[in-house]
Amino acid sequence: MRFNEDNLKAYVVPNSAVKGSTPVLRNLTNIESLDVLLHPEIKTAYDIFWESAKKIPNEPYLGYRPFDKEKKAFMPYEYLKYGEVAKRVTNLGAGLMHIRLLHCNSKEEKELIERRQWSVAIYSNNRPEWMITEFAIVSQSLYSVGLCDTLGESSMEYIINHSEITVVVGILDKTIKVLRSIKKVPNIRAVVVIESTQDINEKLRASKPLGDSVLSIGDLRKISKDLGVDLYTIDEVEAIGNASGIKDFPPKPDDIYTILYTSGTTGNPKGVVLTHTNYTVSARSYGKRMRKNGVTPVMISYLPLPHGYGRMIELVITLEGGILGYSTGDVSKIFEDCQALQPTFFPGVPRLLTRLYDQFTAATVNAPGIKGIIARKAFSEKLENMKNGKGYFHSIWDNLIFNKTRSFISNRLNLIMSGSAPLSAEVADFLRIALCTEISEAYGSTETSATGTMQIMDDTSIGHVGPPNFGMEIKLRDVPEMNYLVTDEPKPRGEVCIRGKAIFREYLKDKENTENSLIGDGWFATGDIGRMNEDGTISIIDRKKSIFKISQGEYVAPEKIEIILMRHPLVMQAFVHGFSDKSYIIGIIVPDPTTFVPWAANILDTETKLTGNAEKDSGTFESLCKNKNIVAKYLEEISEFSRKSGLVGFEILKKIYLEHIPFDIEGNGLLTPTFKLKRGDAIKAYKKIVENMYASP
Repeated sequence: MRFNEDNLKAYVVPNSAVKGSTPVLRNLTNIESLDVLLHPEIKTAYDIFWESAKKIPNEPYLGYRPFDKEKKAFMPYEYLKYGEVAKRVTNLGAGLMHIRLLHCNSKEEKELIERRQWSVAIYSNNRPEWMITEFAIVSQSLYSVGLCDTLGESSMEYIINHSEITVVVGILDKTIKVLRSIKKVPNIRAVVVIESTQDINEKLRASKPLGDSVLSIGDLRKISKDLGVDLYTIDEVEAIGNASGIKDFPPKPDDIYTILYTSGTTGNPKGVVLTHTNYTVSARSYGKRMRKNGVTPVMISYLPLPHGYGRMIELVITLEGGILGYSTGDVSKIFEDCQALQPTFFPGVPRLLTRLYDQFTAATVNAPGIKGIIARKAFSEKLENMKNGKGYFHSIWDNLIFNKTRSFISNRLNLIMSGSAPLSAEVADFLRIALCTEISEAYGSTETSATGTMQIMDDTSIGHVGPPNFGMEIKLRDVPEMNYLVTDEPKPRGEVCIRGKAIFREYLKDKENTENSLIGDGWFATGDIGRMNEDGTISIIDRKKSIFKISQGEYVAPEKIEIILMRHPLVMQAFVHGFSDKSYIIGIIVPDPTTFVPWAANILDTETKLTGNAEKDSGTFESLCKNKNIVAKYLEEISEFSRKSGLVGFEILKKIYLEHIPFDIEGNGLLTPTFKLKRGDAIKAYKKIVENMYASP
């Protein structure tokens, strides 16, 4: 492939191609060195926080919406200032050190504690105390491990033991979970409850999670003590720290900053060990890419903080002296929080953005009658303007239509960053128009500190995730077992490999996986399949590790097929599966109710007119999913779509099961916190259904 020199968005390192690999790509700003993001004064997460806290102590930092018990409603955002947070960070950090020293059993253990670099778990929803605890941990050269329910109770226990956690800071219901599992996590010495004493007492009396005998913090403390664990409130630990005389103990750049556990699709999660250098470089790479315009960045916090994307973005906002507004916790009401906060920046995931797209298109371009006609004309004109470099605004059409859709999130919005999975071209373009804002796709992983590539500013082209981000390098390498080769025409294809200062140190206590992923000379093999484009951008087209073989010897990449299926307007979610002794593949499909129900009802109406039969409750979503004729028509529809999308015969589903219950994070647990399918869990959940599908004629 020849690169398009007139439109090159990356630097091609001369003479860097070797057999089986593409040339190496760099960001255009770091042609000579990957050290461009190393800063003489900002080398750690500690430095990032204190740089802003000292410069702007009186500016707002962490926002939250108090709940009015009388009105039974969330109030407008209130804010903790940088200076207030700094005081709490120092006191809490000192307090954590002090209470850990109270619980050591030997001189040797005391020496280990005083050397720092031990772990503290944070087990909480997104809230100001998450970030306060994070920086408190950092202030003593300790490192955090985030826990979350979406990994399951057994994974929570595994992580606590695997990372040798002795102290857990969490909200009440999470600390109760830890206490209930204490026999399986015997190293826990202390738990710190984030809520106040009054809130703890009210919650214990209201929900009685431990029965009628535990109605106050005193009762809870006694139970905890009987289990060999001391229980504190966060206010108490801050007071202990304030009186302790323990000073900050700043970390070094190569010290561990955090261990993030990958949610994974099979087996136990892997602990990704990340240093301060890793995350500081990642934060600075995205900070350089943020659209500033002299405006203080404001971001809504809702992405899970035990995971790389959410954590990195919060560090970026802190680096930029911005404001973090924490959501109230109900994802279905995230946009209500946005309207209250008015963010300038929204970190998105394709699943949420696609829902927004469905909602907006139904009300505008897909609306019936004159409303739809006008909206389609408005969209067409704005799209042409945008593609011609005239920006995201249009004085006439915005006043008439798109100011309303824009205000659904924020009238101050200037950037949406989409990560964790590919975003469809249709969704990206429509939301740029409807929200009057830049949408930029980014690509990274836990192991790369969430950085890797990102579209350059105001790049409205589609189908790629941009060139290498600041301070990063990218290349592709052959994956012959999947027929992805760097010699492919018209464009090279292969496994995406990334190098830079943001690459993780190792998988905790897992030498085999570390050696399989860190392939030498600083390169990390991501397991993602990419395509290198003529302009130096990368497109993510497949996943390496999920492939399986069917009986005729063909390799099937289910994620590739699922991504294509989910582009169809009738499909919301898809799970593709098969076996080595079977000659075809099958799918579990969750239809999109907004499009599927009217489509299926139309088929039923036609059948009723022809046969005169109409079943009771035949029009409900669940009954439509079970209707054999509907299922058959649906299979025809997506099979034709699959062929037109370029899938070959063995990649087209032969049988499907329509599931009316969506895959989710907490209900059936089939999605990771970043909304990726947990393939191993899906295989278990649908085992009998899959067996029946293969057994039926």
